[in-house]
Amino acid sequence: MKRTFYVLVAMFAIVMMAGCDSLNPSERLNVGKWYTSLNHVSDSVGGLDYTGEQYDDYNEDKTCSSKGTIRYVIDTGDGIQEILTLSYTTKGTWSITDKTFNENTTDVDIQITDLSVEGENLTDDQSVIRDFVASEKKRWYYDCIIPLKKEMMGEDSCKIIILNETTCVTVDKDGVRTESRKLH
Repeated sequence: MKRTFYVLVAMFAIVMMAGCDSLNPSERLNVGKWYTSLNHVSDSVGGLDYTGEQYDDYNEDKTCSSKGTIRYVIDTGDGIQEILTLSYTTKGTWSITDKTFNENTTDVDIQITDLSVEGENLTDDQSVIRDFVASEKKRWYYDCIIPLKKEMMGEDSCKIIILNETTCVTVDKDGVRTESRKLH
């Protein structure tokens, strides 16, 4: 009889624990794969405009990862443009509390996938162009990738405006609105 009682208690505990959900309703909506198109126009002199795309995975265990690309087109002012393409991946954790999306990024990897130059005033000497591109890759690593990695690391939060089965719209502390589409 005691044995039956213990088995019933154990089965009841298992059923109760299986029914527990550590995700609130908003977090449950957020679980899955999301796509965001990036388009940033800088409002500051010397700021960089960019386009890109990002894919985010938000898991039930509140871990997350993303991968994306960013493309900068830089007008050097002398009829030459530099086109810099970066790829990146991130890992971290996430939560939603009181209509605020919180993310803590713990790992960031950023790579230069392409750097090219275009323009009317460009030399025809390919060795000069190769040397220039190699030099610019080093400069962009220190001037862009290191600061961007520092900016992407750590905790960040934004206000949720819309979150449903297909769409998530947020606004960050600077007032920048981001709209993402759920893929699955």
